[in-house]
Amino acid sequence: MDEPGYETPEEAVLAEFDVPRRYATVVGVRVRGDQAWVYLLTNDRPAFEEYTCVCFREAGRWTEAYGSSGFARPVPADVKREAERVRLRFR
Repeated sequence: MDEPGYETPEEAVLAEFDVPRRYATVVGVRVRGDQAWVYLLTNDRPAFEEYTCVCFREAGRWTEAYGSSGFARPVPADVKREAERVRLRFR
């Protein structure tokens, strides 16, 4: 029997996110204990939309709990840089 959940928060989000994979680009992850924030740009070209998913770890496996439009605040500097790098690639 397979264990529920995923190895990483990114895997949980990409598997459970309700859009095709090509429309979701992970630009950063923050883990604090058994909670993680996964920062995404959605869409496969401009205009990109910012999105944040929150995941929880139980028994060593990650599941997505919920998501919301926009980046959770405060936005980590490396997430801002990666999001800008993705945006510039399409200009």
